[in-house]
Order: sequence, then structure tokens, then C-alpha cells
Amino acid sequence: MRRNTNYKVLMVSITLSLLFIIVGANVFIVSIFGYHVNSKTSLKEKINGIHQVENELLAKRGTITDRNGTVLAQDVPSFTLYASLDTSRLNPDKSPAHVFDKETTATQISSIINLSYEKTLAILNSDAKQVEFGNAGKYLSLDQKNKLVEMEIPGLGFYEIISRNYPLAPFAPNILGFSRFDEAGNIQKGQLGVELLYNDELTGVNGYESYQKDGDGYILKQIESHIDEPEDGSNIKLTLDRGIQETLENAMEGMSDDEKVKAKEVWGAVVEIKTGRILGWGEYPAFDPNDPNTNWNSRGVQYSFEPGSTMKTFTIASAIDQGVYDGLSTFDSGPFHVGLKDGKVVRLSSSQNAVHTITNANNTNYGQMTYDYGYAMSSNVMIAEMMSGPLDIEKFHENLLQLGFFKPVNMDRIVDVSGVDLWDHPLDKLTNGFGQGSTVTMLQMIQAYSAIFGNGTTVKPYIIDEILNPNTNEVIHKGQTIYGNKVYKETTAKQVQTNMREVVSLGSGMRFDIDEVTMIGKTGTAQYVAPGVAGYSDTEYIFSSILAFPYDDPEVMVYTAYRANLGHSINAQANYVKDVLRKVISTYDFQEDNPGYIEQATLNTVNNFVNIGIDEAYESLRGKGYQPVVIGDGARVISQYPLGGSKLLSNEFVLLYTGDNGIIMPDMNGWSLKQV
Repeated sequence: MRRNTNYKVLMVSITLSLLFIIVGANVFIVSIFGYHVNSKTSLKEKINGIHQVENELLAKRGTITDRNGTVLAQDVPSFTLYASLDTSRLNPDKSPAHVFDKETTATQISSIINLSYEKTLAILNSDAKQVEFGNAGKYLSLDQKNKLVEMEIPGLGFYEIISRNYPLAPFAPNILGFSRFDEAGNIQKGQLGVELLYNDELTGVNGYESYQKDGDGYILKQIESHIDEPEDGSNIKLTLDRGIQETLENAMEGMSDDEKVKAKEVWGAVVEIKTGRILGWGEYPAFDPNDPNTNWNSRGVQYSFEPGSTMKTFTIASAIDQGVYDGLSTFDSGPFHVGLKDGKVVRLSSSQNAVHTITNANNTNYGQMTYDYGYAMSSNVMIAEMMSGPLDIEKFHENLLQLGFFKPVNMDRIVDVSGVDLWDHPLDKLTNGFGQGSTVTMLQMIQAYSAIFGNGTTVKPYIIDEILNPNTNEVIHKGQTIYGNKVYKETTAKQVQTNMREVVSLGSGMRFDIDEVTMIGKTGTAQYVAPGVAGYSDTEYIFSSILAFPYDDPEVMVYTAYRANLGHSINAQANYVKDVLRKVISTYDFQEDNPGYIEQATLNTVNNFVNIGIDEAYESLRGKGYQPVVIGDGARVISQYPLGGSKLLSNEFVLLYTGDNGIIMPDMNGWSLKQV
């Protein structure tokens, strides 16, 4: 019995020893070689498959909208396609997690992305373990990704990135600019326009997450993860109005495509006069980042040009402000032969000894004409008479500088050029009066005309309306109206507006007159200097117009300029501008059901103006709502009708007789039979 017991103990001991040896050996093999003998599993591979994952969480770049909240630029998720070619890569069920049927895969991929079957197959035949598909495989939309996922192609995967989307493109591309995804920095970076200038505000701060994942891609939930949420960039609201902007751009494209116009390039803007808000900013051909020949410089701020006759407005404004403008006096509109005497320009009776001869457009000689009509018809000779006569031209030049010409406007971080101030030679000074010689930018013209259409004070244009916190919608920055120099008296601005009404009603701007609202404006034509070419072009000119409305209290201005051959149809071009005018009128509800409609009249006593200066009498009557009509070109009132002391309804005519010289029949269009 005892022997049996000893035998059993021996057998148990041997068994335990064997088990200990087997277990110990297995542990030794696992610990040293990472191989589990019993299950024939490489634990080393399993252990190495558990790894720490650190991901950057992409911040959202700020959205850009128009003034009404229409999205102009936004982030959208996009994807980069990759394919695994590693034949050892398997799914948990041992099915291939790599591309194994390359021909079929190439056919499927090439049907979704913009890459040929041949090029796709060549990439899949690479010796690499993982491949991407170049630019064609980047920035795939969610729709493209989903179509590929639905095909259940083994071995395909996607990296999520952020791309910038411009839903209305092309829409104000020179203003909006564009951004590109910087793969090294894992963030969008602005490249041009607002996207570049306000990159710091638009750019958010990427977040961060870390966790552990096993070799099969499962996140180990029991291991604590860490997340730093991303901070999105600020949103920007522009002053642009989608409807006005699109109409402006369509008009510019029309000017270019129309066989009657064939404009080679067009630029323009729509601006609120009293605030400086830019409602539309167009340039055509538009900037295209995908076109190597695109114009990277904005025509509105980085291109300076001779403005032509639109500059005449500031010449007569200076004369009115200096008290030396008599719109009803006359001058000889024939050729102005320029002579020099004591360093100043004088008019010679003939071309003999003349250093230059100035004529009106098309060499037209109107004979004797008034200064008011000379401005309405855009007479160069009229300006030459003023510049060589009573006008203090140095004061005029000072006014140009006060208006902001020949220096950057510095609107909302936009880098703009200064233009050229040509003011050395007497002849240069003279030609500045009608917009030849010196160069300006569109932005400078907009700022300068704000003084004319307002109360004599410049208003700085701006295009950034608000910068907003993306989470709270709190306004971080608010665009503001910035007033500049007080250049002219308010009465001067009002008088110039009256002159500009005549430009549209009976002068060079009649083609822009419309029924919906009473328009004021000025036109311009300037010789074109091609870049890198000496002298003026024989065939190409820059044509421009500046229009504002309503006449009695201007609210909006529309500026357009374009380069085209001389002799094109200016009426056809004007039709496209009218489309813009009508869009603005409908947007702002500037409706005049009956242009010329007179508000309720009041009965007043007319003062006696006999022996009073004509300017004082004129302004006094206008201030009380009367419509003075000056007869003759004298400096003082000789008699009047109705007589002083008479009772007269406001808005009626008062005739002021100043002498027999220079009597011109007034324009009676719109007068009632009683008034005539």
C-alpha cells in the first residue's frame, strides 16, 4: 500500500515538473521571442500592434459672406484617396485589406476621379506599400468619397482634409481672393484678397487628440484618451451685395462679349455715398487662380490710369469754391493754342509760336458757348480757358491732394498704388484740368467723388462690414464710416451736382438717363498708354463714367471704366450700365413715380434782389425752394420778375435780369404752359 502511494507521489511530481518545464519554456519563448507555442500566435506582433495615436483636429476657417449673409467662401470637408498595396495587410476575417485586383480597381477609381485608367493602373503597379493619386486624388468631395466607398474596393482609404469652397464663383474674385490647404501646417492659408489680408482672423487653432489603438484598428476604450478641441476662425461679413455684384459682373462680361463694344477690360464699383460701403466691385476678365495668364493685380487699386474728362468735375468745383466760376458767361470753343508767358499758360490767337493746341473731342467747334454748357458737353477748351484764366491752379492742385489723389487710400489693408502726380511743366498743369497727364486709381476716384456727391467732405470707402466670433456671433470688428478732408463748401457741392444733372439731361451723359430716377453724372475719355509701350495708343482709349442718384440727395454712385477701340457703340455700352443702375434702384427702392413731382408748395414773399450780386441772389432763391433763371451775363441783378414783395408759391421760377449781353434761351423742357 505504501509503495503505491510513493509511486503516485512520484508520478505527480514528474507531471508537475513537466508542466513547470513546459510553462516555463513557453513563458521564456514568449518573453524572448514573442511567440505563443500552444496557439502558434506571434504575441510580439499583437503587442506591437497596440500603439499610441495622436491626431490633429482641424479648425474650421472662418466663413465669408455678403452683407445679407449669403455665403461667399466656406470650409467643406474633402478627402485624399490612398490605396494599400501591402499584401500582408489583412482584415480580422483574413480577407484582403489591400488592392489585389488592380485592373478592376483602376477602372473603378478612374470612373470617379479625374485620372485616366492607364495612369491609375500605373500608380497601382508601384512597388510601394501605399500610394496616392496625385492632385487628382486630393480634395475629393464627400459625394466622390461615398461613391468609392459604395464600390467596396479592398485596400482603399481616405485622409480627411479641409478645402475652401466658393459657392458663387466666380464672384468678386479680386476681392475675395482664395486660400490653399497647407499640408505641412495642416491648415488653410490665404493666398490673395480678403483671404490673405485677413488670414490671421480667418484662421483657427487646430485641436489635438490622443488614444491607443490595437493592430486591427480598434480604439482601446479602457485607456484614457485626451482631447483639446479646435478653435474655429472668425467669420467675415463684407459690404458687398450679392444681387448688385452679380449684375455688375454680368454687365462687364456683356461689354466684353458685345460685338458693338468689344471692351478688352472693364472695371467698376457701386458705392454708398454717405457711408463709403462698397456694394459691388467688378473686374473683367476676372482673376482666375487656375489661369497662368491671369491678371493678379486688381485694376481697381493697383492700376493707375489717366481719368480723362471725369476730372473736369474737380476743376469746376475748385473754380466754384474759389468764387471765380460764372456758368452763364461764354468763351470761344474753337482750338486753344497754348502759349507760355512768364511760366504760365496763355491763349494765342493762332498756332504760330504755340507749344500745343487743345481742341474738343472730335475737334468739334461749338462757337461761343457758356461754361455750364461747356461742362455738360465736356469741352476741353472750356477747361483750358479756366486753367489759364481766373482759376488759382495751385489751389486746384491742393484740392486734388486733399481729395486723396496721388497717395494710397489704404482701404481695409488693401495695398493700392499712388498714381502719378504730373505737376512740373505749365502744360502738364493745364492738361490735369481735363484728366490727361497725371494718373489715378478707381479707388481714389470713388473717394474723391464722395465729396462732390455729399457735402464737400470726402468719405473713405470700405468693404469689411463685420468680423464675428464664430461661436457667439459677437461683433469683434465693425466697419465704420471715416470722413476725410473738408475740401469744398456744401454750396459748391450742390452747384456741381446741378451741373452734373445737365451732363445727363442734355450733355455727354444723355445715354445714361433713365426714367426710374433723376440721374447726375459725368463721362470721360482718355488716351490709353499700353504697358511697356512709349506714347499713346492710336486706337485704344479708356472710357469711363461716374453716375449718382437721386439728384436731390445722392445716395449711391456707380463708377465704370473700360478699355476699347475708338468708334465703338457707346450707347450699347451704356445699356449694360443701365442694368446696374436699375438693379441698385430696385434694391434700394429709389422710385420716382413722377420725376419732377413737386412736393406741397408754400406761399412766401419774394425778396427784392435788385443791385444784389447774382451769386447771392441765386443761392438765396434756391435756399427757399424757388427756381432762379438768370438772364444775361452781368454780375448784379438789374431787375427781377416777380418783383420784390410779391407773394409766390415755392418751386416757381424767378427771373433775374443782369443785362443784355450773353442772353441765352433757357431750356424749357418740363415747364408748364403757364411757366413758359
